[in-house]
Amino acid sequence: MIDDMPADTVRPRLHVLFTMDCEPAATKWAPDGPKHWELSARSIEGFCSPLLNAGFLPTLFLAPRCADEHAPMLEEFAGRGAEIGLQVHPPNMLDGRFKRMLGDYTAEDQRALIESAADNFTAALGFRPRSFRGGRFSANDHTFGILYELGFRQGSLSLPGRQVARFAADWEGAAQEPHYTERNDRLRVGSLPFLEVPVTSDPTQTFRPGFPYELGVETGPFKGWHYEIIESQLARMATEVVPFRTLCFYTSNTLPYQDSSQRYAQTVDELLDYFFETVSQTHEIVPVTVAGAHERYRQGIRDST
Repeated sequence: MIDDMPADTVRPRLHVLFTMDCEPAATKWAPDGPKHWELSARSIEGFCSPLLNAGFLPTLFLAPRCADEHAPMLEEFAGRGAEIGLQVHPPNMLDGRFKRMLGDYTAEDQRALIESAADNFTAALGFRPRSFRGGRFSANDHTFGILYELGFRQGSLSLPGRQVARFAADWEGAAQEPHYTERNDRLRVGSLPFLEVPVTSDPTQTFRPGFPYELGVETGPFKGWHYEIIESQLARMATEVVPFRTLCFYTSNTLPYQDSSQRYAQTVDELLDYFFETVSQTHEIVPVTVAGAHERYRQGIRDST
């Protein structure tokens, strides 16, 4: 267990986040979700259980219909330390009447979509979400301000270097480290106390146009992908003396994580072994959710003043 490891003030702290986008079961108007609800439930459980057993704390970004369908299981995982946040991907909402990505909507329409989704989430789970991600990492310059006004206090909306017009996702030039945001500029570090925790990426390299090297669990194997990206990012953080170091992974509930023969399930196991056996020798590993990262970030601000 990570928590059983002795504290060592010499080693820099490394905050590690595992996140999952949880979409509703596929429909004719939104065919990209899991094939059926049972696969969704098994995927979420297959992803969360190994992480929780190892002392890591997953963050699940739930579409409202997914929150409603899986409420008892989600309550169990939340009781074990997982965080349940909100995902808004308009094509998955209602009966397919919303065709565009979140970042394609005006400020007024975004506010209505996010507020409606948050209300439905609250009705399903009995609490208001405070962490957020847009589907396909879609956002625009209105999104952070709207989220803060609606009561959200942290999120993982950005993937630095991603530039995909069909997703309304343009994160070229976005900050790579966790940061407070600018109300009307998604790319700027600002003073709005909404903590953005970017997915870890290497914007200097792309594996296809608009898609940077990234820590998507299923994007590549541990050796030949994750290991190399992590090592290069840890080296960059050390060179730049980054004060709040993070590695943020993402995946989705469309993959059968319950099947241990699948590569991405094996990748999670390899990542855990790597953190325990290798990274822990040079860093103090701190497993956190997105909200947990914000609390530690705030503490760092308090300690420095």
